[in-house]
Amino acid sequence: MKARRGVPKVSGSGVAPRRARAKSAAVPEISRHFYEWVPDGEVAGSVEDKKLRLTRRVLFLSRRWLNIMDGELRSTGDSHARWITLLWVGMMGGRHKIGELADQVGVELPTLVRLLNRLEREGLVERRALGGSNRAKTVVLTAKGRRLSTNMNGIVDRVRSEFLQGVNEQQLNAALDLLDGLLAKYTRVVMWQPDS
Repeated sequence: MKARRGVPKVSGSGVAPRRARAKSAAVPEISRHFYEWVPDGEVAGSVEDKKLRLTRRVLFLSRRWLNIMDGELRSTGDSHARWITLLWVGMMGGRHKIGELADQVGVELPTLVRLLNRLEREGLVERRALGGSNRAKTVVLTAKGRRLSTNMNGIVDRVRSEFLQGVNEQQLNAALDLLDGLLAKYTRVVMWQPDS
């Protein structure tokens, strides 16, 4: 691997600590470097080089997003895993099997069951029989779970706003077109429609 010549290092940005955020919310603290490189045999600026750069950026930014969001949620004693699980439990409204919930949360069923056990002990969710069946189970939010989910959604909305600050609608549309085209190779993108 050789360093990319003539191209400045692109720094990864993070969410500034709370003290710094109050002074200047528009300028995030730069917490690390994102180094560019061109693999041996590739030409800087070629289509293959750009594909590599795109995939590296998507991976870096997805990890950065999760780390920032998880850090903000952990400051209140929560986590991304708890937020996404409570979000989908609420959206599914007790009308789907726990296995379908695992698919939407993006974890294996045993992992989800362990998390649901903890959430149930905390009084945030409740398991129920699905459609009168003793074997098929679903899960619903309790009143306490709905309040917590609403609070976490507020944190996530704020973090998303900071993360995407300065991105205009034209840029969003171009990014979504690109990502939707890539997603279509592996899955169907559909709008979630809650059962009535």
